[in-house]
Amino acid sequence: MKQHRTVRLIIIGALILLTGGGVYFGLPAIRAVIKESRDKTAYTEAKTFLNDQRAAKAFEIIRMRDSSVPDRNSEWLHLEIEALSALGNIGRLSALYDRHPKAFMQHEKGSMIVARAMLATGDMKSYVTFRKAWESHEKQPELWFALDVDALILQQDTAGALKLLRSRSFEGQADAARLNRLALLTAGGNLQQAWQYLEQAYSVAPKNPDVRSFRAQILERMGKEKMARVEYVAAHLALPDNPLYRDQLAEFYRRRGQIGLAVQTWARDLNERSADFIRLKALFWSRVTTPASIGKTDPADIYGELAPLVIYLQELPEGQFWDDGLFEKEVAKGQMVLERRQEAYWLRILEALRNKEEEKCYDIILVHPFKRSSWNPDLEKALERVLAYRLEKPQPMDANAFGASGRNTEQRHQLFEQLERIAMREKPDPKLDRLLRSDEAFAAVFMAGGWMEAALQLRGKGAIPEGIPDWYIYGVTQSLRFNRDAKAALAFARSQRPTQEMTLLTGEIQLANKERAASIEMLEPLTKSKSAIGYRAAWLQSLAYLDQKATLKARNALQRQPELFSSTAGKEILARIALAEGEPEKARAIYTSLADRSAEAKAYLAMLAYRQKDWNTCKILTMELIKEFPDRMELQANLAAINKAEKENRQ
Repeated sequence: MKQHRTVRLIIIGALILLTGGGVYFGLPAIRAVIKESRDKTAYTEAKTFLNDQRAAKAFEIIRMRDSSVPDRNSEWLHLEIEALSALGNIGRLSALYDRHPKAFMQHEKGSMIVARAMLATGDMKSYVTFRKAWESHEKQPELWFALDVDALILQQDTAGALKLLRSRSFEGQADAARLNRLALLTAGGNLQQAWQYLEQAYSVAPKNPDVRSFRAQILERMGKEKMARVEYVAAHLALPDNPLYRDQLAEFYRRRGQIGLAVQTWARDLNERSADFIRLKALFWSRVTTPASIGKTDPADIYGELAPLVIYLQELPEGQFWDDGLFEKEVAKGQMVLERRQEAYWLRILEALRNKEEEKCYDIILVHPFKRSSWNPDLEKALERVLAYRLEKPQPMDANAFGASGRNTEQRHQLFEQLERIAMREKPDPKLDRLLRSDEAFAAVFMAGGWMEAALQLRGKGAIPEGIPDWYIYGVTQSLRFNRDAKAALAFARSQRPTQEMTLLTGEIQLANKERAASIEMLEPLTKSKSAIGYRAAWLQSLAYLDQKATLKARNALQRQPELFSSTAGKEILARIALAEGEPEKARAIYTSLADRSAEAKAYLAMLAYRQKDWNTCKILTMELIKEFPDRMELQANLAAINKAEKENRQ
């Protein structure tokens, strides 16, 4: 009996152990099943987004997936390559290729992006090997053909590239890439022939972003900058997630001196998919020219060779341009960055100036490797000259200085001209000497170069010394207005000597800030002056009165300046006054008299024609506006709306 009881207890114990063990060992298995189910659902969802051409949404899921489910890693890898290819994310694709090169042999589009990155970084050896691997099963030979041409161009084999381009052609849209490259290689010697190639490319592929991009480049070379901007914008809008077209548009703005638009273009819609070089440019230009709101990105989301530099810069405290110790610690291949990236060069200069290390700054300028490709040669040369002046070094001379008097100086700031004359051994006037020896000297140089934020950061701590040139005080006011706010600009302006120029600027800022009464009072003494200042003051005052619905006072303000009253600008305001007084026929008569020389008049008359369904007149006026402002995309939209309304009206 006792033995039977013992056996029974053993059996019960065994059952308890088995049951307990089942619970213990069963939970991980259940969790694994749940993980696999969730992983499968996530994969299906990401695949659906990708098929619906919503690559960004697909990539969000790919980023967040649980990589601890190993059985589907291969499927996820291929899905990630597809998503990144659709997004044109060069940095992530290149990083993925480094880890999984064989997987790319199933993805032609992604492979071509990686191949282009190899060319861009000068890695010809890897490109040649990769290209040979694809020769046997390429499905888009025209695009690989274009890459082969680009490889020859990068090796400076222009003759070989032209020979290859003329060796074959492709059907329909497939020939656009070949024609684009023929145009670019021909442009140096024959712009007319180059444009003919581009017209052929446009005729077979009018929506191809490469075609629009190449047209932009040729138009810019031809000096047709407004038309070039239309093409750069069209290329960017065709593929807004492609960083190359975004960068081309921003660089176009930078070359034209429209730094604010350049910063907006680089900084717009930055996210975890943004290319490292786009984020770097946004950070740099925002720090030195026009501030933009750029949030910090998780370091894990920044890919590419420049990722360490981007992470380093976004971690720097506000107001600090550089930190040598942190740079050496955080940025791998730091010497290569210093040699290749102008951002690092300029930021080191700014930090040295901020710390009043002028000798160090002078040494950096003397040995830097960007002399032939400087982003701002005038600014750079001016810095070198001011440092030499303050440090009592020999003034730097160059061959261009001897021909300075024969150059077109309309677009150059007066400070650059004055510094050039100092280099030619001309003694500076007392005001300039006082500026160059003051704490405002380097702020003045950067302001003259258009780098307003750098100028504000380098300003002296105290009040501006007496006898400083008026243009500098005016420039500080404008910099505060655009980079800070109207309140800061007005506070600074009121603390300065009230010259006519500063009074005019103060009134203008007040009007822009909707302080109409204060603006009218500020401008009043200037409106009687028979000068350019009086002309503009009367014009601004008439606008302020018009905003207040005081039409009689607006008309009287115009009449104080007979030249303004009879000018196109004055008559435009008279037309607005007529509209405000309920006399549309009088306004129409004025605008009709201005139609051959006023964009405002054309726009108003086009609007009237649209309301009256006079489609022909409406289209003629809109086309004239497009010809005058080819870079205003809304005018193209207006023309499309007119054509649509005309078609609907006929049905």
